[in-house]
Amino acid sequence: MSTGDADIDAVPADASGIAAYGDAIVAELAAADLADTLDAAPAAALVARLRDLHVAMRAAMPMRGRPRAGLFARLTGRDVVDQHEAKALGARMGVLLIDADRAAAALRADIAAHRARLAASAPALDRLDRAAAALRAGIADDIHHDLRLRRAQHLETVRATHALSARQLQLIAGQHEAVLAHYRNVRDVLLPLWRQRAAGERTAQGVAHAVTAADIEADVAHELDAMTATLARRAPVRADRPKETDV
Repeated sequence: MSTGDADIDAVPADASGIAAYGDAIVAELAAADLADTLDAAPAAALVARLRDLHVAMRAAMPMRGRPRAGLFARLTGRDVVDQHEAKALGARMGVLLIDADRAAAALRADIAAHRARLAASAPALDRLDRAAAALRAGIADDIHHDLRLRRAQHLETVRATHALSARQLQLIAGQHEAVLAHYRNVRDVLLPLWRQRAAGERTAQGVAHAVTAADIEADVAHELDAMTATLARRAPVRADRPKETDV
């Protein structure tokens, strides 16, 4: 930070100036409203696109390699409907993969933007610390020491509330990154191997493969389950901003 920047960011010396300085930071943090900046929709959209791709993979497999429909599905005719839908998706695997890649790119951009906003809010929390410390430092010499103490406590409470929200949001961002990691494993490892095995199983040589297309399809199902479970652990992050009368 340059000397000019340090002067601009310096905490005022008088109590009213410190209070105004702290109020401006509180307003800045409220305007950022970080709890609304990390939406669950992009991660959920990626999981939905991958589920479509997974169904299409099953449809493209040889009949003997597909999971057998349950008794209830066969009795109700649901297996026929599912097979029809799977064939329709199977014919669109290329498009589905493009859709999934776009969903993954949107999620990556969302996470990056969110982490940038979190990083940008960190200096404001440090300024709140300095303002509260300055208010407390002059309490003994101020005739209005009770008011000065309440203002300091208010800034400290706001700081703690925003810091807690930021930590929770960091955890959620990490969960979304875990969802992306599962997708990359499917996209870059399992799907190419599945294509190789599915093509091989249409030939006599394919029977000799130790790992079959059905095995890989099951691995994709496990990755999907892991992604869904990760999103289900999403924690609540919204905390009401404390009013000065609360302290």
